[in-house]
Amino acid sequence: MRLLPLLTSLSYLLLSLVPATAQKVVPHGVPGNWQLVNAFSDEFNGPKIDTQKWETHTRPWGERSWDPDNLVQKNGKLFITARYEPHTLGGTEYFYKLGILQSHKKTTYGYFEARIKGCSRFPGLCPAFWLYSNGRERNPDYPRVTYSEVDIVEMLQGLYHPELHKFTGPNFIDCNLHTRILDENGKEIWQRPNSLPELCRNHYIAPWDPRDDFHIYGAEISPEKIVWYIDGKKVAESENRYWHLPMTLALTMELRPPFIDWAGEATRVPVPEATTPDGFPTTMTIDYVRSWVRKP
Repeated sequence: MRLLPLLTSLSYLLLSLVPATAQKVVPHGVPGNWQLVNAFSDEFNGPKIDTQKWETHTRPWGERSWDPDNLVQKNGKLFITARYEPHTLGGTEYFYKLGILQSHKKTTYGYFEARIKGCSRFPGLCPAFWLYSNGRERNPDYPRVTYSEVDIVEMLQGLYHPELHKFTGPNFIDCNLHTRILDENGKEIWQRPNSLPELCRNHYIAPWDPRDDFHIYGAEISPEKIVWYIDGKKVAESENRYWHLPMTLALTMELRPPFIDWAGEATRVPVPEATTPDGFPTTMTIDYVRSWVRKP
């Protein structure tokens, strides 16, 4: 009579020891028949970052100076840290060292999900989970599109919201889109949340603070639309008018005001007088990142 409960307990124990990628893992709150895509998924259970899958050594982007030492994988999680560390690279002065994890391979359509806890510093940092194209590849079915970016989540931005007429708080979650398209004269035009808010701007005001605990952030990108989910709940949807290019999957810690300012549509510059070591280092934590495609 005692054998069945014992076998049941052993079964649960053995199941808990099987890696999540070997179990039946499905998106949270998104029905369908799914196939996990290993190239864009990681449980971070190994002793170090899988550099066959992920890139951590990246040259600076504008005001962003990336340091691979700011990424640590341990205890089944990935930690991405931002540090106050003034330095000079290529004649350019930087005040902070940040961290980026990005996939070697590219993808376009599917469902992408990560369980993330935000960093402690607010405002000034933005933990983000997103996809972006590098501007070199084209989709012949959408010849005018030169850049695609889907922000699955940008948290803790603390930006001024033109429609709300105020700066946003830490529980304001951004789920935005960015693209560049060619006009009739062949000039690249940015389409972004401020210039095309009806298509590119989405947000969710959470009843919790993303700095306090883990939450699951996801988005499904299909040829027809882009749908965002948080903790299995649908929070936003946009028509997929421009987001059809091959994109890199990325997890990043980036600077936000007061440490940077915008100089034009897409150019950011440091604000030296606002730099401070207060609140640094600060770290975002990723429990996992998983990606799927729908099976026929």
